[in-house]
Amino acid sequence: MADPASLPKLFRPIQVGDVTLGHRVVFAPLTRFRANRRGVPSDLAVEYYSQRASFPGTLIISEATYVAPFAHGRSFHAPGIYTEDQIAGWKRVTDAVHAHLSVPHFRAS
Repeated sequence: MADPASLPKLFRPIQVGDVTLGHRVVFAPLTRFRANRRGVPSDLAVEYYSQRASFPGTLIISEATYVAPFAHGRSFHAPGIYTEDQIAGWKRVTDAVHAHLSVPHFRAS
């Protein structure tokens, strides 16, 4: 592996608070509608975030996630985080991201 000091700054590790990121490339939030109609992240959501976290030290910002049932509007298949099932679904996503030694960040709407 290359000496980090010899890499362009974009690809060098950076300390953000108490978290060390492996590089400065951040996966920005994109709503993918990979939840079921109850707002629970699906297996596809777990796979999607896992794939994007595959390079260790990547910061992954989640898609917009609803914090209350009235916040959904007409966004079917968008995830929520206000029921136990939704929380369990996001735990699966978080575990998948952590398995790659990457860092999940939750985006609430």
